[in-house]
Formats: sequence, C-alpha cells, structure tokens
Amino acid sequence: MATRIGSIGLASLNVCCGLSNPLPPVKERAAEFCRRLERADVDIVNFQEVWTSGLHGFLRRHLPSFPFAARRTGALGQPAGGLVSFSRTPLRAVGYVSFRGTKPQVGGPLFRASLALSSRLQGVLTFEVSGRRTVVGNVHLTANRDGDWSAGNRHEALQAAQLRRVRQVLREARGGDTELVIASGDFNLSSGSALYQEVLDTGAWRDPFAAADLPTFHAELLPAGASAYRVDYLLVQGDPDRYPVIGTDRLFTEPVALRSGGTTFLSDHVAQVARVAVPRG
Repeated sequence: MATRIGSIGLASLNVCCGLSNPLPPVKERAAEFCRRLERADVDIVNFQEVWTSGLHGFLRRHLPSFPFAARRTGALGQPAGGLVSFSRTPLRAVGYVSFRGTKPQVGGPLFRASLALSSRLQGVLTFEVSGRRTVVGNVHLTANRDGDWSAGNRHEALQAAQLRRVRQVLREARGGDTELVIASGDFNLSSGSALYQEVLDTGAWRDPFAAADLPTFHAELLPAGASAYRVDYLLVQGDPDRYPVIGTDRLFTEPVALRSGGTTFLSDHVAQVARVAVPRG
C-alpha cells in the first residue's frame, strides 16, 4: 500500500447572498464565518453566491491564510456565476463555463424565460491544485423552487442538462496526470430526487455524506410546513484505495452570536467539509 504523505481538506458553502432572505447582511455574517474558517482544518474553500466584486474583496481580506484564489470575472467585475474558491496552496488552470443554453422543457413562457436567464448566470468553476494531481469543481445549479423532486417535475430537464454540462466540464478540466477530482457546491436538488443518481453519474462519484444524508438547508428558514433536504454535495472521484476520504464534518449548523450584535445562522446553508488522503506516487 502507498505511504500517505498528505491530504486535501475542502469546505463548501453557499454564502446566501440572494436578493431577499431573512438573515443579516452577508458581510456581517461573512466576517464571522471567515473567522471560523481561518481556524478550520481545511485547505480549500468553495463559495457559491458571491454575486458582487465587493463581497469577493471582503472575503479575500478576511481569509488571509488563503492567499490563492480561483475565479473568472463577470461583466460587472463580479465572480462569474457567483463562484469563487480560496486556497492555502497554489492553484492553476482556472476555468469557468456557464449553463447558458440549458433550458426547461415544460412550463409557461415566463417560467421558461426566467430559468433560461438563471442558466446564463450560473455554472461551474474549475481549477487544478498545483502539484497534487487534483482538479476541483465549484458548482451551482439553478434552483428548483417548487420543492418537487418527483420524476418529470418541471425543473428536471433543465437540471439534468446542467448536470451533464458539469460532467463534461470536469472531464475536460482533467490534465494528463489528474488522479483525483473533487466537486462541491449547491446542486439545488434533493438526495431523494429522481436526479440524484445523475449527480453520482451512476457510481462514478463517491458521496461521503450519503450515509447520514443530513439536510444542508436550515429548516427554520423555510416556509411553515416545508421540509429541509440535502441539496449540497461534496463528491470525490478517484481510486478509493489511493484516495480514501479520511474525514468529514459539517460547519455552521447552529445560530451564532455576531460581533456586530444579534444571533443568527451564518448562511441558509450548512457547510460541508471532507478530507481526502493523497498517496505518494
């Protein structure tokens, strides 16, 4: 068996920077979750919903031990797709592909038009971890706001097309020496949905959070009577003997006191963390 000489720890969090939510302003919450990430045993953080250049700069200033960043710049200077990743180790070969062109196949004209627009604004960010034979994907799919995960729901064709694009982009991001691929983000579909096996690509990906299957969205922030589901994923692709997952964790599961005052969840989502062992040779 190969001697273990290291590992890669990755965290993933949707920071909740939407147009409307019941939480305090994102920078107030970000100051606290960045402070906690600075102390966390992680090497890379994948963020979703970083929709402004100002928020990107704020995160960068508040994560001084993560000096390396991956993003592509959108038309207004924001991270394309709202996706940005910070790392304690050098990164290279950064790429971004939007979901432009993926469309729903059913529903009224307004529904189809709004989701086609969302598709243009979301996508997948990819990068290589220098010297580690590793590619990372940071993903954000268009939301299924109906909460209907049954086969044939009106979001299914759109999300299936976006999953196919994610797989294609990650295949193309692999280098000749790539042995490990980690993909994480807000997939916006339930682990109980008809598309969950599409997320796993019929077993090509390992899902280290599958056994517990705990929700990644805070039920307290949903409308009365709605149920919370696991809609975020942190997936691993690579030889499980050479690249075993050696630890998992969940961060920001409870409300915390902010230094600016008040107690709140730090996002509407829970952060997932996994550490993958990296062998020699």
